[in-house]
Amino acid sequence: MDYRGELLAPAGNMECLKAAVAAGADAVYLGGQQFGARAYAGNFSDDELIEALRFAHAWDKKIYLTVNTLTKQTELERLTDWMVPFYEAGLDGVIVQDMGVLDTVRRNFPEMELHASTQMTVTESRSALFLKSLGVCRVVPARELSLEEIRILKEQTGMALEVFIHGALCYCYSGQCLFSSYLGGRSGNRGRCAQPCRQPYTILEEKGGRYQDASKRMKQPAYPLSLKDLCVLPFLQDLMDARIDSFKIEGRMKRPEYVAGVTAVYRKYMDMYLNGIRDWNISPEDMELLSKLYVRSETGGGYYKRHNGREMVTFEKPGYSGCPEELLERIRHEFLEKDMTMPVNMSVVLEEGKPAHLKTSFKGMEVEACGAEVMTAQKRPLTEADVIKQIKKTGGSAFSVDDIHIEMGDNVFLPVSSLNELRRDALDKLWEKLSEKGRRSFSEHPADVSSLEAGNGDAQECGRNTDTLLHASALLAEQALALLDEFCVRRLYVNADLLFSKESEALMKKVGERKAADESFELCLQLPPLLRSYSESYLKALAEKTRAYDGLIDGFLAGSLTGMCWAKEIFPEKKLSLQHNVYVFNRETLSLWEDCFAPDTYTASLELNRQELCALPAYKQEMVVYGRTPMMVSAGCVKRNAGSCHVDHTQEQLAEGIMSAGFAERLKDRYHAEFPVWVNCRHCMNIIYNSVPLSLHQYMDQIRGRGLRAIRLDFTDEGGKQTAYLAQFFAGEGGNAPDTYTTGHYKKGVQ
Repeated sequence: MDYRGELLAPAGNMECLKAAVAAGADAVYLGGQQFGARAYAGNFSDDELIEALRFAHAWDKKIYLTVNTLTKQTELERLTDWMVPFYEAGLDGVIVQDMGVLDTVRRNFPEMELHASTQMTVTESRSALFLKSLGVCRVVPARELSLEEIRILKEQTGMALEVFIHGALCYCYSGQCLFSSYLGGRSGNRGRCAQPCRQPYTILEEKGGRYQDASKRMKQPAYPLSLKDLCVLPFLQDLMDARIDSFKIEGRMKRPEYVAGVTAVYRKYMDMYLNGIRDWNISPEDMELLSKLYVRSETGGGYYKRHNGREMVTFEKPGYSGCPEELLERIRHEFLEKDMTMPVNMSVVLEEGKPAHLKTSFKGMEVEACGAEVMTAQKRPLTEADVIKQIKKTGGSAFSVDDIHIEMGDNVFLPVSSLNELRRDALDKLWEKLSEKGRRSFSEHPADVSSLEAGNGDAQECGRNTDTLLHASALLAEQALALLDEFCVRRLYVNADLLFSKESEALMKKVGERKAADESFELCLQLPPLLRSYSESYLKALAEKTRAYDGLIDGFLAGSLTGMCWAKEIFPEKKLSLQHNVYVFNRETLSLWEDCFAPDTYTASLELNRQELCALPAYKQEMVVYGRTPMMVSAGCVKRNAGSCHVDHTQEQLAEGIMSAGFAERLKDRYHAEFPVWVNCRHCMNIIYNSVPLSLHQYMDQIRGRGLRAIRLDFTDEGGKQTAYLAQFFAGEGGNAPDTYTTGHYKKGVQ
C-alpha cells in the first residue's frame, strides 16, 4: 500500500475544527466536557461533538476523541453511557491514558479504534506489544524518544505510530508528573496542569557538602525546566522516511489562527514529499510563520536528534510572545473567512407532466431528488441557461457545482422557486449522506464483572489482613544496610542499580544474614521508573545478577509498563509489586493488572484521597505513609542545564551502564523551597523529589484499620541513622514524628 502519513490537528472548539479542515488536516483530535486532558480548553459540548463528527465526516476527515485523563471510580462508571452517542455517530477513535478506561472502551466499543496516549509513556516495544494484545492499534510514544528509537519501535511492533511534530513540550515524561497536584492541588494527569515547569528555579549545586547557587556561573535567567516549543519542519523528511503513520500538532488550547497556520505549513511540505519531491528548500516565510505563531520564545527539534541539553531549554520567561496582527489577518483571510465547498456534478431531467428530477454526485456518492411537476410553458419556456443559473446558486451550502448535465424539452416550465427547492433538497440529501458516514449501532456487551470489591476501610470486613506489614524502599546502599538491621521491616525494596555498585557484595551478604535469621523477610528489586530500548543491556545484566543471587531476591517493584512486562517475562515465578506511577485510579485498572500480571501488591496513585483509596481493594494494597514523593521523572537533565555536565551521552554509553547517580543538584523555587534532584547518569534521567517528605503518622490508626496488606516507607536522601530511626517510629517502637512534612493528597485529593 502506498504510504500516506496522516496530518493530525488539534481543535478546542468548532471554529478550530473548521480551521483545521480548511488548512488540510486529515484528522482532528478534540475533547468533550469530560475525561479530557485539557480541562481549560473550550472543548465540545455533547451536541457540539455530534455536530463536529457530522462536519468532519462530510469532509472525509477523521475525529479522535481524547479520553486521556486518569479516571476515578465514580467517573468511570458513567463513561460508557457518555460515549454511546459519539460511537453511534461514527467516532473514529479514542485516545486513552487510564488502563481502566482502555478496558472499558475495548469491552463496550470493540469496533472503535483504541489509541494509547503519550501519557502512557510507551518507550519501547515490550510495552507497545502488550497494549497491542489488548486491542490498541495506535501508540503515541513518549515524546522523549529519538528518531532512531521510533524507527526501532515501528519495526519491532508493526503498530501505527503517532508522533508530535509541533507545539509545547513537557519537561517531565508525560504521565509521570505530580508537581502541579502537590503544589497547587491541580492534577496535570487530569487535565488541570498549573505548569510549574514554566516557573523560575534556582539551580543549587553540591560543593563540599553544601549546596551553592549556580546561576552566576550559568549567566542565564533561571527557567531551567522550560523546554522550547517543538518544530520538526527542518527534518520532517526524516520522520516521513521512517513511515510514521500520524503527524500530530499540539495545541487544543490555542486559537483557530494557530491551528490553520501551522496545519497549512506542514500540509504544504508533507504534500511535497508524498508527490515525490525530496530536495525542497524551506521557505523563510514558512519558518517565520511557525516561529511567530504563539510560541514560547524559541522553537527546537525536541528529543528526536538530541538526548537532552541546554539547547532544548528557553531559560527565558516562557510566556507566549503573541503574534503580529498582519500575520493573523493573513491567516484569517486565507483559511477562516473563505468558503469551503465540495465540487459536485449534477444531472437535471425536466420532462413535461413528470416531477422534476435532480441527480447529484460527489466522489462516487449519489443522491436523487424529485420536485414539482414540470409544466408546459404558457408564455416563455424555460431555457438551459435559466436552469443552470438557479442550480448553481449553492451559496450558504458546503457545495459548488462543477458540472451540470441537462435533459429538457423545448417547451417546459418550472417556477424558479421550484428549481431552488429541488436544488436545496438534493444538496441536503447529499450532506446528510456524507455526514452520516461511519454511523453504527451500539449494542450492549456483557460487562466483565470484576471480582474486586471496594474496601470500605474495615479490616474485619476485608477478612484477609488483620496485621498490616511494614515495607520499606531504599534508594541508597546506606539506607538498605540500615534497614536490614530493623526486623520490623518485613519486605525491603532496594534500588536495582545497587547490584552494580561497589557496595553490592556487602549488601547481598547482609541480606543473606537477615534471611538466615528471619525466614519471612523478603528482598525485592525496585526497577528504574523508565526503561528504553537502550536499557536492554542493563536488563540483561540485571537478570544475570538476579539469577546469581536467586535465593536472596524474591521479586520486583515495577513503576512502568516495560518493567512489569520484563519482570513477568523473565522471572514469572517471582513476586511482582506495582509502584504508584502505574496509576491505579480505579478498580477496572487493578482488575486488568490482576488478569495480566497477577501482582503480589499494588500501590495506588498518590493523587487519591482517603475516600478514593477506600474504594479500592485493601488486601493487596501497599500504601506509602512516608517518603519524598517523586514529583517529576525527566529525560531532561538539571545538571546539564546548569552547565556542569559536558559529556554527550550516547545510546551506546547509556547501554554500557557504567555511569553514576546521586543528589548533586537541587532546585529552589521562588518561595525558597528546595527540591532534591536525583541525577541518574546510568539511565540518563532526573527524578525531582518534593521539598518535604510525605508523612501520614497522625493517621496511622485509621490507615491500619483498613486491613491493608502493607504500609511502606520510601527513603531517598536520608542517612542511615535517620532511616533506622524512622523505621522504628512507624513500627511503633519509639521515636518522634518527622518535624517537617506534608500529608499529600490523603485528605483533599485532586480535582
